[in-house]
Amino acid sequence: MTVSKKLPLAMTVLGLGAMAASAEIKINDNLSTSGFVDMSLSGAKAENVDGTLNGELDQYELDFMYKFGFFSARADLNGGPGAGGGNSTVFIEQAFITSALTNSLSLSFGKFLSCTGFEAAEPTGLFQFSYSKNMDKTSPTGAIYGGYQNGINLNFSTPTFGVYVSAVSDVWNGSETEYAKTPGGEVQVSVMPVDGITIKGAFAYQMYDADADTLFSDDGQGLANIWAQYAKGAITVAGEFNYLLSWASPSAKNDATGMGWLLMANYKFTDKFAGTVRYSATTLDDKNPATRDLGSEVTVSPSLAISPNWLALAEAKIEFGNVKQTDYALETTYSF
Repeated sequence: MTVSKKLPLAMTVLGLGAMAASAEIKINDNLSTSGFVDMSLSGAKAENVDGTLNGELDQYELDFMYKFGFFSARADLNGGPGAGGGNSTVFIEQAFITSALTNSLSLSFGKFLSCTGFEAAEPTGLFQFSYSKNMDKTSPTGAIYGGYQNGINLNFSTPTFGVYVSAVSDVWNGSETEYAKTPGGEVQVSVMPVDGITIKGAFAYQMYDADADTLFSDDGQGLANIWAQYAKGAITVAGEFNYLLSWASPSAKNDATGMGWLLMANYKFTDKFAGTVRYSATTLDDKNPATRDLGSEVTVSPSLAISPNWLALAEAKIEFGNVKQTDYALETTYSF
């Protein structure tokens, strides 16, 4: 699943769509590293409101991968406002150890990313600058996808089929460490029937402390997520559906249900130029009109592969619903 972007914006960008290539840098036989730097110019224009334009370093990341026999470990150091860490804060985004039990079965524990959602958590995995409505952290419900989680997971994977199960302290709150009163977990089934087609269905559920007088005072909150992708040759198309169970909102606490959608298409016109079109929307069965329609958006994003490691793109996004505005951005991401 899915972050911001930016670098030397000294050009007019149009084209891109492919994701930045990242090659591990080998330090020794057991240790390697990789990462990226992401920068952008971005702004928004709403009706009868002056437009904005901001330029900054969105995010930087340095990942360390260690392998020894049947064991491997990974730790990601992250920083920048797009990573949620502030301009000068460097923090550990995830860190986990994996044991290969068999050729197809592995066990991991530590802090790792949720299995839910089509869109990637990092800019190097996105086809455009912004997130969809399913990943809109500024909405009344926050991001629909699960986040970075503390826990343990078991993963069975073959070229055509996979099953993933996890037990975590909190599906959506990466700073939560309490297991006893607020356990959570995820289950995902993956099917890759033929070359180019991937289908994944997941269910995540988080229990909350019924004794606590907070927004999450109900028994729990759940998410059913299914997405499918066809990626072959120059074209990538994907669709996603989310069902929100006992979802929290400022007016409905945990007794609202909702739905989210995503449709995306990316086409590579040449090895360097590509284009992406995306539509996404989210609704909530809430009595409060302010949080019932969480909005929809249409995004157009051309992109340019300046080099195998350096991607640049432009984006225009029109938002509908409670928020009516046009967002725009230029972004560059360098991966190593």
